[in-house]
Amino acid sequence: MPAPTYIASSLTELVAIRARDQPNDVAVYTGIDEPGPLLRPLTYSQVQRAVDRLCAHYAVLGLTPPPEKNGIPPQRVIAVLTSSAVDETLLEIALAKLGLTPILLSVNNSVPAVAHLCKITNSSHLVYGSKFVSEAHEAQKILSEQGINIGIVPDKRFPIWGPGGVEDVKTEPFPAVLRPQDERDRTCVILHSSGSTGFPKPVYISHFAMIANVAGFVSKPGFSALPVYHGFGHYSVFRCYYAGVPFVLFPAHLPLTSANICKVINAIPIRCPLCFAVPYVIKLLGETEEGTRALANFESVTFAGAAVPDDLGDRLTEAGVNIKAIFGTTETGSLLNSERDYANDKAWNWLRMQGRIRDYLVMEDRGSGTYESVVLDGWPAKTQSNRPDGSYATKDLFVRHPQHSDWYKYIGRLDDTLVQVLGEKTNPVPIELAIQGNSPYVEQCIVFGAGRPQVGCLLLPSELAKDLYKDREAFLEKVWPVIEEANAQAPTHSRILPEMVYILEYGTQIPQATKLTFLRPACYAKFKTIIDDVYDRFENGSDTNKLDISESELEDFILNAITQTLGSIKAAKLTKTSDLFAFGVDSLQATRIRNICQKELELNGRTLGQNVVYENPSVEKLATYITTVRTGAGNGKSVEEDHAAMWAMVDKWASKVIQREASEQVIKPASQTIVLTGATGSLGAHILHQLLASPVVDRVICLSRAKSNEDSLARLRESLNTRRLRLTDEQWKKVESFAADVNEEHLGLSPADYESVVSRTTAVVHNAWPVNFNMSLDSYDAHVGGVLNLINLCLRSPKSQPSSFYFSSSIAAVTGSADPVCDETFPASAGTALPTGYGRSKWVVEKVAERAARATPLHVSILRIGQLVGDTQIGVWNETESWPLMFKATEATGALPAFQQNPQWLPVNIAGRAIAEIATHSVLPKAAVYHIVNPNVSGGWDTIIAGLKKAGMTFDVVSRSEWLDRLAKSDPDGERNPAIKLLPYYRTRFGKPTESIPMEFRVDTTCSIALSLAHAPPISQDLVEKWVHFWREVGFVGKH
Repeated sequence: MPAPTYIASSLTELVAIRARDQPNDVAVYTGIDEPGPLLRPLTYSQVQRAVDRLCAHYAVLGLTPPPEKNGIPPQRVIAVLTSSAVDETLLEIALAKLGLTPILLSVNNSVPAVAHLCKITNSSHLVYGSKFVSEAHEAQKILSEQGINIGIVPDKRFPIWGPGGVEDVKTEPFPAVLRPQDERDRTCVILHSSGSTGFPKPVYISHFAMIANVAGFVSKPGFSALPVYHGFGHYSVFRCYYAGVPFVLFPAHLPLTSANICKVINAIPIRCPLCFAVPYVIKLLGETEEGTRALANFESVTFAGAAVPDDLGDRLTEAGVNIKAIFGTTETGSLLNSERDYANDKAWNWLRMQGRIRDYLVMEDRGSGTYESVVLDGWPAKTQSNRPDGSYATKDLFVRHPQHSDWYKYIGRLDDTLVQVLGEKTNPVPIELAIQGNSPYVEQCIVFGAGRPQVGCLLLPSELAKDLYKDREAFLEKVWPVIEEANAQAPTHSRILPEMVYILEYGTQIPQATKLTFLRPACYAKFKTIIDDVYDRFENGSDTNKLDISESELEDFILNAITQTLGSIKAAKLTKTSDLFAFGVDSLQATRIRNICQKELELNGRTLGQNVVYENPSVEKLATYITTVRTGAGNGKSVEEDHAAMWAMVDKWASKVIQREASEQVIKPASQTIVLTGATGSLGAHILHQLLASPVVDRVICLSRAKSNEDSLARLRESLNTRRLRLTDEQWKKVESFAADVNEEHLGLSPADYESVVSRTTAVVHNAWPVNFNMSLDSYDAHVGGVLNLINLCLRSPKSQPSSFYFSSSIAAVTGSADPVCDETFPASAGTALPTGYGRSKWVVEKVAERAARATPLHVSILRIGQLVGDTQIGVWNETESWPLMFKATEATGALPAFQQNPQWLPVNIAGRAIAEIATHSVLPKAAVYHIVNPNVSGGWDTIIAGLKKAGMTFDVVSRSEWLDRLAKSDPDGERNPAIKLLPYYRTRFGKPTESIPMEFRVDTTCSIALSLAHAPPISQDLVEKWVHFWREVGFVGKH
């Protein structure tokens, strides 16, 4: 591809060309705080003279270094901290003409951040404006204490118009210190990130990258109310400059209000078709009729820097505003935009790949339907790389349009994501945008919840609500409808409850970035005490007015609490014996029910566990439990009662298996149609991939929870992409995907679809199961019922033999046993299961399946799965699991614990292949158990340690007790150090004085059928390196 050509090689040359070719054309309209016109013109020749005047001033102040032997001075950085106005742009051009590199500092930076940026850019001087005298001296003092000397210089603002202005004073031309060819690859300007995850980071932009970034983007005059030190605002000035058209800059002395912006727009003396803005400005204008009309008068309103709420953008679009979104980064320039036929295409919020960027932009799947933008090496405007191949991963997340593969919608940052206490992830950005963008009473919404069971939000009242907010109920009444709308679009674990809303004082200062968006970590730090108090009140309430009621009254109270939580319509059919989770109660609602009980009931000083609703999932059971808690008797449930409940569940569901005449042996037909559940998970995706590669499989019917069959197929594609698994077109033709619910009698399918599935199926692989270690056995009851539905589907087959049934069980069904060795047999005692709802539910299914095999001709295979790890090809391993989180914690603890064991860990792709081999084997026993674990355990913990270190991770190997102690004392921030949230789990598992000997799982029968398992390689250093490489690629662990 030929390299692009531009009219100039450097900023200095561009300014000179415009002064030469268009001396009397207006370059900029802006204003000053003096009597006279609101907007005043500045021509290209006047810009050059103003720059020359500044050059002459700063040249004698010792800012420029002497030239080297080649006659060219070394690069030197000058920090600039001054008010955003045309004067800052003139100063930037002047410093560049002097051969210097300005770093344009945001006025929102803290003094330590200013000092930090000066230090890491090796700035020799700090030029400061009259409003920043104390900040400049404080930064100089901080640096001096670190042994760094920096000169501080007040900025010089010569008059531009009137007496002493560029037309009033004769200015000698100042020769550029460098030739264009010498400037081309030198740093022209340094901008910086917003500092959303710590101190801001400098972004170095060469003269050539600067020109590449501004060339060809506009051809008409434009208006901006953006600060010129912000990337989009900075480039907007020079995009008009490159095009040779006027740029209108909002006067810096005016407050940024809707009325003032409209006043300036109305004063523009020329036709100005383009508007450049950030969402904050669009929201300001969109709140008034006058502002909306002003926006509609532009040919296009281009925004960048953050997202505009969909509802606001839709409303403005309907009002005739042509909104154009631009996505880019300071490090890469503009990448995507929504330029389109405004009259016929109203999809303003879908960014498109247009032009040359198609060859340089890759959207990498990040799971859950999200994609990260990655800019390949060779893109002219790219100034930085953060990958070995020279590409730049932006950490910006998008969703893809369902019909247009090259349309994307921006949804937030990878580092915005809140990881909650149970591992759920919440993207706060869409929620914040929906609330602050759609309520005129909210200036700012800040969602919090990292490391917590549910999210909440801080609301900063707008000017409209500066009196209303003092009455919490009245304010919430106005705001709650938009919160409900935001909740409707969010996953259940991300929804906000009224108790989790905190209203800040009107006028509270919010730490802001240059984009007029807030700095998330700084906000969380500033409001930490408030956030902690919100959770404390939510979880514990106060000690006054507690209810002391009887058990029968308690049942009514709990039923009312559930109705209050779910809503009266949804709760209408709830009985006191209904299983709450089968009924549809989610984790957030369970937490709210628990908190209502904790706050309002007299518990005699006792505290209900966070999982109390999970463990007692009906009104009756919860009332009985709370009664025992109030008396101090505990829950009164013995191990024997737990085991009896397991057997009772087996009896309940095994008795509902339908009957069919028996046959002696299962012989698979030559071609197979296999029903697969759980294909959207990691193991399920690999099972699907392997089944489709088998020549004996004609079709795989995937059942998944989804809104529609189309959605089910889309989730399937997304799952495969996440695991880097590719299917050929021929393989895709073998796939059918249904939106289904296996817990319903006919799997939630239409009668016709159900009969079609029954008639064609030769085998069912049931690989879907809720993994929630808080759920009690009772809450798995409906899922065991789903197993029965699939077993009965197999038995209803019109073929001479019923379809075969394969169940993905877990070693948790047997690792509660004291036996050191586990044979490939069905369990006998309920005591073999781990004492969790998850482990016990797997045990129950194994027994139900065993009984079904005994009572009917059904062939049953139990696939008892152990610890799975990243695949052998790419190393994709879900970073939310406990082992990856332990490895990441080396960044916070500097250590890993020592283990004296050789784990039977198995790469997930080998597990998927082994299961596919078993499921497609021609002849199998009537009922069998297979252990999906690694038979090759020559790769021990020492190998894993060595592999991690070989991959560049640095840490000590310490005792388990010391590691637990280090983790307890490490960074408490659950976003930076997510392993801290699993500390109770790690203590339970690894906190015993002596290390327990892991159970050995026999695999003789399994390996005789699944040859891939028989030949599975041990865990090797190379495999461990692949895990780390993948985690680095997705930003889970840092670079080495």
